[in-house]
Amino acid sequence: MLYSYKHSFSGFSAKLNTTQAATLSKMKQVISIFKSKELHLHTTRSWDFMGLTLDYYNNKLVQAPALNREISPLQLAYGHDVVVGIFDTGIWPESASFQEGCGMKPIPSSWKGICEKGEEFYPSTACNRKLIGARYYLQGFEHTYGRITNSNHERNEYKSARDFIGHGTHTASIASGSIVTNASFFNFGLGIARGGAPMSRIAVYKVCWNQDSEGKCMEEDILAAFDDALHDGVNVISASFGGTPPLSPFFASSADIGSFHASQLGINVVFSAGNDGPSPSLVANVAPWSLSVAASSIDRTFPTQLLIDYFFSITV
Repeated sequence: MLYSYKHSFSGFSAKLNTTQAATLSKMKQVISIFKSKELHLHTTRSWDFMGLTLDYYNNKLVQAPALNREISPLQLAYGHDVVVGIFDTGIWPESASFQEGCGMKPIPSSWKGICEKGEEFYPSTACNRKLIGARYYLQGFEHTYGRITNSNHERNEYKSARDFIGHGTHTASIASGSIVTNASFFNFGLGIARGGAPMSRIAVYKVCWNQDSEGKCMEEDILAAFDDALHDGVNVISASFGGTPPLSPFFASSADIGSFHASQLGINVVFSAGNDGPSPSLVANVAPWSLSVAASSIDRTFPTQLLIDYFFSITV
């Protein structure tokens, strides 16, 4: 037995042979049995381009000069007290994006989650009013790839919610990163960095692990994270991973089953559409009860100097 799902739905994951699985599938109490699969990770001015711009100075949120309309209550709140569950590779808690912002009130009493201790991840220093929850799930991964041991970085991993790959830290900061002033990339692009909902809370569920420099996400671990997250009290879930076509039926996909139960509780699950394209039928998450997001057009260019015949250059 790897997991027993008991908080938000009933089920379990276990090591079964073909005969055992066939026997269980014949029981009338069993809705479905399916083999676990491996999912893969998907991967500034976006919020401005989407019309969600508010300037931040003098410790106040004010209307951006370029906007000739009233600020909505949603913009003013900036996701205040919304708990965003991040299903990914974990988080780097020391980042400025995950520190308590000014005016952030105590953790809502409705929150039932935990900040789980692990390798180089200590609740007393890692979690705060911003990063309010952290869990990690590795039984499925270890069943497939072998054990991860503390202080043994042969896999370049942490046996905790700490992020080694960086993907989860990146996605968490995009969705919920706190407002960070004077942010830059080695003094280039100096300005303000923030997530789409900087006053929201973050709860991290590490379900993806480093294996041969790739993020591997096992379905039984993902379903365990859904089971806990729905019980913990998240309001929305962000998951930037998916399978490869042809996709499994909804009833044989942990991500789709978990997101369905979330939708029944009024919790929206946002998946990435995938990294493949532009050929048709390559969207990795298509369940009608979840939201799939993908890149669209942007309002900027990336100029590059092109040298021609060593005599002159043009900007393209």
